[in-house]
Amino acid sequence: MAYFSAIKRFRTREAKLIFKLLCLAIPSVSAVAPAQRQGFGPAKVRADSATAATATVLPSLAAVPKPNLSALEDAVREQIEGTQAELQTVSQESDVSRETVAKAYGQMGKVYHAYSLLDAAEVCYQNAHTLDPGEYAWPYLLGRLYEDKGDIGKAIANLEVARQLRSDEIPVLLSLGGAYLENAQLDPAMVVFQRVLALDNSSAGAIAGLGKVALSKKDFTAAVSYLQAAVKLQPQASELHYQLAMAFRGTGDVTNALAQLRQRGRGKVNEHDPLMEELDNSKSGEAILWRRGNQAMREGHYADAIKFYNQMVDLAKDDPLPRIYLGNALAASGDLKGAIQQYRQVLRLLPDNASAHYNFGVILLDLQSEQEAMEQFSAALGVNPDFKQAHFQLANLLMRSRQYDQAAPHYTRVIELSPDNELARLMKSLVLIRLRRFADAKAGLEEGVAELPESADLASALARLLAACPDKSLRDGPRALQITEKLLRANRSPDFELLETEAMALASVGRFGDAARLQRWMIVEVERARRYDLVSELKRNLDLYEQGRGCPQPWEDDDPIFTPRPGKMDLLESREDVRMAKGVSISP
Repeated sequence: MAYFSAIKRFRTREAKLIFKLLCLAIPSVSAVAPAQRQGFGPAKVRADSATAATATVLPSLAAVPKPNLSALEDAVREQIEGTQAELQTVSQESDVSRETVAKAYGQMGKVYHAYSLLDAAEVCYQNAHTLDPGEYAWPYLLGRLYEDKGDIGKAIANLEVARQLRSDEIPVLLSLGGAYLENAQLDPAMVVFQRVLALDNSSAGAIAGLGKVALSKKDFTAAVSYLQAAVKLQPQASELHYQLAMAFRGTGDVTNALAQLRQRGRGKVNEHDPLMEELDNSKSGEAILWRRGNQAMREGHYADAIKFYNQMVDLAKDDPLPRIYLGNALAASGDLKGAIQQYRQVLRLLPDNASAHYNFGVILLDLQSEQEAMEQFSAALGVNPDFKQAHFQLANLLMRSRQYDQAAPHYTRVIELSPDNELARLMKSLVLIRLRRFADAKAGLEEGVAELPESADLASALARLLAACPDKSLRDGPRALQITEKLLRANRSPDFELLETEAMALASVGRFGDAARLQRWMIVEVERARRYDLVSELKRNLDLYEQGRGCPQPWEDDDPIFTPRPGKMDLLESREDVRMAKGVSISP
């Protein structure tokens, strides 16, 4: 990024002197020849006349490729070049142990690995393991590297070697169990995770792993138990809520499944792993602060993210961009005033920054300052007319304030920018219904269903309109019933909206008795779930069905779907996966 700058040099004379002294302090086993010019090997034995009789012959080592460092920050490049020089220095020593050379190769591998220079890191780890086959760190790090490369087979093979060398090392076992799970080897994964629990019965990683194994085996009750226990141990591990939702769905508990879906996020289970933490801590430069801050945000460690982004701000001086990230982190931690202060500073330095206007608007929504939020979203669009998220949020706010005619063009623009955005298509149709432009609403839903045939929400909305459109010339009861029955066959756990639509469709074709029976069953279920806010509407429709009448409109005028309330929104990112449901927050 443009605002990244160099920091102080990584190497010092003192550091190099200490490294050499440490090498000399270790008893000599053999000697390694200087690295070849094109890389750092293969190293060969070099024994002088004084040690030739006792020198241990080293195995042949692979040449380490030298990656192109020209695109890296100055501080990062200096760190890598410094570590390369240290490896070369050790390789040229006449009296040096093979374990010392292994550590030098391993350290070089860690630095390459830290900066995702994986091909070079791979060879360094392999050489380190060849030189010191009894050290578990090298096959472990090699296994983690292969995970990064997506080669799960090699990852498992190397992690198994690490386990043989250090059978009770929990990070090794957790990584191995995760690799087995990713490779769909459920029984070996279960055995490994159970071993971790025998060593540490509070390991959230092992408990979550067993929950994922149970979910894959369709043992949904066990999956719920394990995953709930893991979330209790690490509430910030919000990614587990998705697996919990799938587990609850498997048990038939739709209410809890929906509740878990609303809580899902990207926070991961965090287990102490000294080697990987050392790898991450070896990084230098402002870009690394940015990456660490982003990682902390993903894992829900907002205090750490704030620390990293604050350091970026200090280094970047008057560059406004790091303040956007700091503002996001402050907002995520609940410090909305601090976030606003950062966004104001960004806009002072860079008034035409659309992202800062948008994020400022999101924070104002959290503070329930909807009019000011509308102004910020409008300002973002003034800078960037194609800012999809700003169009969507402004349209929602206009709809909430009953400015339907102004909301429609913004939903239209979102659809133009993102034709697969089913939520924007749905909301535009609802706006048209409020404007009593029923034919246009129907046409929009027909188009949406044709473009996105997998969208249950658009199909269900179309069925409602066909079953209960105020313009009776647009009604088509048989087709409405055909749509809802197809949706029910595809959905083993239908939600409230779909069942209510089915009752409307039944009534629209004159099957009032069936509609009434379904409506009574729904009333019992929502009362059992203590959703008393839905009972009155259901009873109104039940009265109509018992009188042999259909619904006069697809949604009541006061239905919450017409007043989308702001949900939890990601700053600078879009979310297009929120399903239609009564009272559910709507985000782009």
